[in-house]
Amino acid sequence: MVRMTGTVLAGLIGLTVLGGAVARAAPTGAVKGVVSFEGEPPERLPQRRDTDPYCARGEALAEDVIVTRGKLKDVLVRVVSGGQPAAAAPPAPVVIDQKDCRYAPRVVGVIAGQPIAIRNSDGTFHNVHGAIAGKMLWNKPAIPNQPDLTLDGSTHPGDVIDILCDVHPWMHAYAVIMTNSRFVVTGEDGAFELTGLSPGTYTLEAWHPTLGTKSVTVTIGKAAKTVVSTRLAFKRADLKSPP
Repeated sequence: MVRMTGTVLAGLIGLTVLGGAVARAAPTGAVKGVVSFEGEPPERLPQRRDTDPYCARGEALAEDVIVTRGKLKDVLVRVVSGGQPAAAAPPAPVVIDQKDCRYAPRVVGVIAGQPIAIRNSDGTFHNVHGAIAGKMLWNKPAIPNQPDLTLDGSTHPGDVIDILCDVHPWMHAYAVIMTNSRFVVTGEDGAFELTGLSPGTYTLEAWHPTLGTKSVTVTIGKAAKTVVSTRLAFKRADLKSPP
């Protein structure tokens, strides 16, 4: 399992920081950017799904590294320093759906102590196996047409819960445990935006389950606009093992 302190293996990150006048009632600074992949991405091989006739009805590609027109999906971008207050665990769970024999979304951020709900939208049996650093957290059956499984998350910020289906080994999701709500996960366009930040200096971390982490320091000024850019280029040879 890749930990939050993992070595950066690949990624290209372009950041634009916007900082406007700070309102008295609420901070208005924002960090906007795009997470990109430079060079030829790893080939996404077809998943072997013939162990289950239901899953075999549809073809799918490996989800380890998803790059669309140079933009990287499934990257959690978060503020890790800069005086952000800890957030109370919301009572509403983070929902991960088992749909088309895959977990969606594949990467989620969870406030420490927030529950996780696993839904089964498929017409086949799954099981939900959660572990932290190889230590099992839960292992529950997910039966079609049954209510969502509501499971306890972790209270330890920095933990990454690996969520697997032992019945369908290609299914894999990741729940990253957070202390504050300043985080977002990139979609196919690789874009992210973190809002509600006061003027100041912040450390941002971009985390990908296969490629590791990248940290960058950005400063939001008091002027009408502050722009900060940073990039990290990588090559396929940097991968420890191909997906």
